[in-house]
Formats: sequence, C-alpha cells, structure tokens
Amino acid sequence: EGFIQVENEILRELNASKSIIATGGSAIYSEPAMDHLSDIGRVVYLKISFDELKQRLADFSERGVVMRDGIGMSLRDLYDERLPLYEKYADITVDVNDLSITAAARKVAAALK
Repeated sequence: EGFIQVENEILRELNASKSIIATGGSAIYSEPAMDHLSDIGRVVYLKISFDELKQRLADFSERGVVMRDGIGMSLRDLYDERLPLYEKYADITVDVNDLSITAAARKVAAALK
C-alpha cells in the first residue's frame, strides 16, 4: 500500500509534455493519477492476453509485482482485477500479443498518428 500511495502522489504531480511515461501496472489503481495522466496526454494500453502475460512473467513470484490485496493473489487474479481498469482509462488500445518490443513500438507509434 505504501508503494502505491507514493507512486500515485508522484503521478498526480507530474508535469510533462512531448514525453512517454511508462508507469508500472499498479498506477491504474489511482483514479486521480490516471485522470491527471489523461489530462496531460494520451493513455495507451498495451493489450496482451492472459496466456501471453503468463509467458512473459514466468518469474511472477520473484518479479516484485505490486498487488493491491497483498500476497496470495494469483497472476490470473491480478490480470482479472486490472483488465477493466486498463480498459477504462485507455485513450488508445494497442494489441501487442506476439510482437517484439520493436514491432510493438512501431504499432503504438502508428496508433498515435
């Protein structure tokens, strides 16, 4: 909870222009922070399936993923909890399943034009 609170305070006070801000996944838990990010720019949701996420986060238990409800959440629980929030705040959704980082970046750039 302490991490989420500090993260949200920083995001709410952030002033940026012509910048890319890659937040952690837990940023989505703060409505004021997400509203502020929407006010200063466009929020892009990099959409992936649960299976793709599971493959990318093979070391989930060792990764230091912030969970609002604490220890005991499965990766599936976390995905199901955050998905509607990502969809709620997204100005643009870009499906990046099975894409390399470079291909995903190109697809995002094209979506922002």
